[in-house]
Amino acid sequence: MNTDCKKDTGGKAGFIKDKNTYTLYKTDIQKRNYKMLFYVSFSLLFLGILFLTVNSFFHIFNSGTKYIYLYWVGSSCCMFLLCLWKKQWILNHAIAVLYIYLAGIMVSMIISGTYFYRDSASAVMIGCIACMPILLFDKQWRFCLFDISICLLFIIFSFMAKDPSVALIDCVNAFSFCFISCLIGMYTIQLKFLDIRTKYMILEQLETDSLTGLMSRNAAIREIEKYYRSPSSGIGSLFIIDIDHFKDINDTYGHLEGDHILIEVAHIIRDSFPETDCKARLGGDEFLVFMKNVEDTARIQTYAESLNRNVQEGSFSFNKNLHLTVSIGISLCRECTSFEELYVQADTMLYEVKNQNRNGYKIYDK
Repeated sequence: MNTDCKKDTGGKAGFIKDKNTYTLYKTDIQKRNYKMLFYVSFSLLFLGILFLTVNSFFHIFNSGTKYIYLYWVGSSCCMFLLCLWKKQWILNHAIAVLYIYLAGIMVSMIISGTYFYRDSASAVMIGCIACMPILLFDKQWRFCLFDISICLLFIIFSFMAKDPSVALIDCVNAFSFCFISCLIGMYTIQLKFLDIRTKYMILEQLETDSLTGLMSRNAAIREIEKYYRSPSSGIGSLFIIDIDHFKDINDTYGHLEGDHILIEVAHIIRDSFPETDCKARLGGDEFLVFMKNVEDTARIQTYAESLNRNVQEGSFSFNKNLHLTVSIGISLCRECTSFEELYVQADTMLYEVKNQNRNGYKIYDK
């Protein structure tokens, strides 16, 4: 999504081929793992308290298992509070924290399923291994490495604590479910990546003008309003650019050639301004450029004159001899705090230029 106006042709979906997928979507991955950490810690905190309460009345579990649930309550309570009080830090390190937290829970389950229940195969631990694909969203090799490590640790503890015949059952069950867990985990990770990628593709389609590749009108307005809401925002300048006599071009050469003109003018606009400026198509033959942190009228004049010159000197693919010009209305409002204020002033300047033989620019500077 084009949230910083640095690229006009896209957001994350536009760079899928150029960057590592994991790096590209790392923020989204961290957010999903944070949510999983939050809900798992809350769930285990609740279950730990519930099991301890039930056990205090009915004495269902042995004395060793009680300490496992006490560990659940303690670690889950700490993790849940960290998610609330240190949200940003946990968000930035969600994957690592989730691995550490789950490793502790899994080790406690391994101890419970081996040393505290020596005479039977551990069904609960097998269930935990099977649930792993739901809990983690990370690189596939790291997920599989974690899953296999937990499985091997469980098998080692099982052979240390149980009769070999019982431990062998644990071994077969653990390897079987670990294999299934790894396959399902790799598949679900691919689906999660696809889900994120699809989200950004949809956002890109909504926020990008399909013909020119510039930002859409609504996306540009949101960015400008966001800029003015920022405490660190400076003075902004809005350019409204209109292609002169574009209707005549459509009538003479046809709408298909008119579309080619719009595409090529969009390229000229993109190349005439810094990458950090917002560039959008307002609709029809009107374009918008929003320059950030600009107070110097001379600088604005330089960009306006450069754009006029670049359009006039442009070589258009379907007609090399076509002479094209643009009219530009510019607002440099030092007290404006919204897109609407800038737009009204720039639009007024645009129509003054169009009423004065076009092919020029005029600046509102108050």
